[in-house]
Amino acid sequence: MPSRMRLVGYRPDPPVGDAFTVTGFAGAGFPEQATLRDLVTPAQPYLAGTAMVRGEQGRRHSYWLRYLRRRGGPTGPKRVCVDLLVRFTTFDYVPADVGAGPASSRRAALASFPCWGVADLSVSPHAVTAGRNPFNKFNEVGSLVFTARLETGHGTMPAVRVGYRVHHERTTVDGVPLTPEHDEVGSFLVHSDGLFEVADRSLETRTHFLVTPVDAGVHDRPPVPPADARRPGGARPVWHATGLTAAPAEPAAFRLTPYADDTVVVTGFDGLDGPRTLTVRDAAGEQRTAMLDPATPEPGALLLAYRADRGPGRAGGVVRLLLGFRFTMHRYLVAPAGIDRSTAHRPPEGGLAHQPSEGGDAHRLPEGGDAHVDAYYGDDPTANREAWPVLWHRGRRHTGLLQVALLVSGADGGPGPQAVRNSTGAWTRLVLTPDWEPGGDDRAPRLRIGWHVSHQDETAPVEGRLAFDVDSAGRPTLTPLDDESRRRFTVTG
Repeated sequence: MPSRMRLVGYRPDPPVGDAFTVTGFAGAGFPEQATLRDLVTPAQPYLAGTAMVRGEQGRRHSYWLRYLRRRGGPTGPKRVCVDLLVRFTTFDYVPADVGAGPASSRRAALASFPCWGVADLSVSPHAVTAGRNPFNKFNEVGSLVFTARLETGHGTMPAVRVGYRVHHERTTVDGVPLTPEHDEVGSFLVHSDGLFEVADRSLETRTHFLVTPVDAGVHDRPPVPPADARRPGGARPVWHATGLTAAPAEPAAFRLTPYADDTVVVTGFDGLDGPRTLTVRDAAGEQRTAMLDPATPEPGALLLAYRADRGPGRAGGVVRLLLGFRFTMHRYLVAPAGIDRSTAHRPPEGGLAHQPSEGGDAHRLPEGGDAHVDAYYGDDPTANREAWPVLWHRGRRHTGLLQVALLVSGADGGPGPQAVRNSTGAWTRLVLTPDWEPGGDDRAPRLRIGWHVSHQDETAPVEGRLAFDVDSAGRPTLTPLDDESRRRFTVTG
């Protein structure tokens, strides 16, 4: 790789832990501007100097990384167990300028190089359950440190190599050596298609690290035509709302999806969609209709752990359930004045004329040329919406949700740790129920998840609520709303 392309500077995190410390980092990634020769090896000579800049596409990814050392073999007691989160965003590169020469041939050539990069890469310790990280059973003294560097040699695109160094000092109790001194180095690769994997098929790394996709978003790198390159003044406009309400008569249909084994029954859900349209108002009192843009999905996922330790007088042991919370986020686009779901409109051959409907088929253009706005624009969600502004509400971009699911993680046979563990021998039933709270002037419609759980050795079920939201940086969050939820659930993502 040419020396001018460098990994974006990142900051190491402070050590976490007691005698055994863990140091991660944040902010690593590709530069936002590069030449084609930096991104593709080999690049065609007459295109190699083409300037590439960060485009508008982006996908978030998160992985749960567990470091585990046991005493006396793979089934022995845990010595050190550290749970970490690996999070990053992949983004597309687009040509800053097509340049001279036949546009059609250059466009065809550039389309064969779907260049993507990695941004905001971080590795951070995270307590999955029980609130302890790292779990240091034998009070070992040592450290686990992560670093990152940008390198080539992995197909045609660069990758970020996440290196680690582990050091364990010898542990001796009453003159008896319990654990030997140990040093180990290894690495992982972060690819710009969203894949996070152990590098070089290292058996030692695979033995002591477990990689579990939380938001398993490995994707193709679709080519982007040069015409879609970011240019000065080409950003989509923004419409700032001071108030909004969800459109009426939009039931949140979903499917209850049970999971059952010998002693555990979990009733989750999938197929839940949020409001597709909103009525929005700005500071001047103007009212518009905002419509969900299905052409810009941002897949997301969180891992939710339920844990119940059975106390004295109850069946001994623990109940632990890992649940996958998956969804796609979509932006809202604000329609021009006069367009709403209750009226029909003529396709914009001569502008977006507002005309009342006299009936007709909502799924095709009637002879008069009028059609329901969703019927016309729904065939191609991006057609004729390029100038529609993005909805912002109270200083942040408002996000809609489609295809929300909360199910037992890995129940479909996917990778990861054991999702259901019940060492009590008594039955457990957990039911999760979603509900949409209507929005208002101060807040957008919100998803709430109620839960109640029954254990065979408890006289009454326990219940609580969880809240889904998107923070000011656009990151999805799932937050317990009460003491029981905070005590029993831990969120990873």
